[in-house]
Amino acid sequence: MTNSFSRWLSCATLVAWSAILMHFYFSGRIASFLHPMFRPFVLISAGVMLLLAIGLALSFSSTDGGCDEEGCAHSFGQMTAGRIITFLILLLPICAASAVSTDGFGASTMMNRGVVTDASGLNSVSKSSVDFPMPSGDGTAPSAPAPAVASSPVVYAGTTENAANDYLPKSKSGAIIVQVPDLLYAAQDSSLRPDFQDKTIELIGQWMPDQVNNSKGSRFKLVRMLMVCCAADARPVAVLVEDGKKSKIPEMSWVSVTGRVTFPTEGGRMIAVVKADQVVVTDPPEETMLY
Repeated sequence: MTNSFSRWLSCATLVAWSAILMHFYFSGRIASFLHPMFRPFVLISAGVMLLLAIGLALSFSSTDGGCDEEGCAHSFGQMTAGRIITFLILLLPICAASAVSTDGFGASTMMNRGVVTDASGLNSVSKSSVDFPMPSGDGTAPSAPAPAVASSPVVYAGTTENAANDYLPKSKSGAIIVQVPDLLYAAQDSSLRPDFQDKTIELIGQWMPDQVNNSKGSRFKLVRMLMVCCAADARPVAVLVEDGKKSKIPEMSWVSVTGRVTFPTEGGRMIAVVKADQVVVTDPPEETMLY
């Protein structure tokens, strides 16, 4: 094994890592693993690795010093098999991970991480998010900042029902479009609750059975993953949905729910429950994570 061949192995490792990162970035798979804020750095890292590989390849010289067959002090490095094994140790883990990794979380993973069903649990998930003051009913800002809600829509309490209609996004049918965290915060914030109480809303998430207070079997959890930085800190958040029709939907299917929002008190705390008028299986949203 020559010194030149050893360097070609180093180049191949850098090129392979660069190619895998570029694949995740341009295929869109990166959306399941990283917050949009950090995704450009993946592409930058891939470019740097590719440039390093090119630079290393151009710097090859037959007279260049370093470990050779006779003078290398590293016995393992003298063996052809040793150098190839070193190359594979650097390359195989990321290749295997990229090949077998999925682009979503399974039901068992969500249960192991703990499904958040109230805003108090949501605060710890979004601890590193930027907090901002939310106006109260009279239009003034509170003394302490309220928790930041995930991505869209950002919900502020309106002064009248007409004012609420001005800022809350709506579907073509007139239903208010919300995300799961919006309802969790509304259940614990009296200034937000009137914007949703007895209103028809539309939201999307994954179907999971509810194992608590569900003797009639008509309730399920509508779950989304909330990410602060990356997949490692992603936590499932869910709102309860009452489906009178008891739709037989496969677990973890993406569904769109249209229904009326209620805020009953159960187990000593107020929760959000959507009385579903319609539950239909749908395609996943472009961004499956909430931020």
